[in-house]
Amino acid sequence: MSGLVAFLMVGNLSAREPALAVIAEDLSGEVGEGGLEMVESLAEAGVMESTGVSLVSRRHLEKILSEQGLAYNNVVNDRARLGRLAGADILLIVSIAKNRVTQSRESVSAYGITENIVRSHSDAAITVKALEVESGRIVVQRQFVKRLDNRRALDACAAEMKSSLTKIPFANVTKSESVPRHKVLIKPTSGGTEIQGLDLFIDGNFVGNTPITTDVEEGVREVSIRKGGSSLWSNRVQVLKEVWLTPELGSR
Repeated sequence: MSGLVAFLMVGNLSAREPALAVIAEDLSGEVGEGGLEMVESLAEAGVMESTGVSLVSRRHLEKILSEQGLAYNNVVNDRARLGRLAGADILLIVSIAKNRVTQSRESVSAYGITENIVRSHSDAAITVKALEVESGRIVVQRQFVKRLDNRRALDACAAEMKSSLTKIPFANVTKSESVPRHKVLIKPTSGGTEIQGLDLFIDGNFVGNTPITTDVEEGVREVSIRKGGSSLWSNRVQVLKEVWLTPELGSR
């Protein structure tokens, strides 16, 4: 009997692995259902290969919501509620921020023959944020940006994301000390007119397109605005409270 009691006590004292649920979303409006499922599947595969965390699968999550008469698409934006319903300690928000494919025509001459060739280029960006359900704080944040001379930039971003997720010790990051975060609003202008659709980078990481409001860790941050590969504005900003940035980019 004493042996059984000892076994139960050890079992009760053992720390439970944190549970993690993956939510994938297309913020670009340029990804089909198949592409979104591909990104979500690779994110789940990366979490499964990580240590110290258990995955709440999409199928299990939808089953729980169905039993309560709720639709996944209607609850996904209420992330705290979704996490509690799923019994998850961490929500991994995987956002496809960009998936743009462009084409260019080139004339190639050889042996007196000229041909017109159509080349494809693609730009993709995926942002990953791990939110602690109980506190709502961001415990992990990663950005992945790719530009390729083909249509596979999103695939390359997703593969790099999966590899990165396998190395994140989710069991430990939830115990780390919280760093204060503050809202930063970035609204660039030119001649007094608001400029939309520019790429915002903070500390070298792609965040989204302007105008945008985002949560930023307290401290001195490197904020830059880019268009394609060109830098339009860059500055070091001390974030100690809510910050409004309205950089004037001049005539464009």
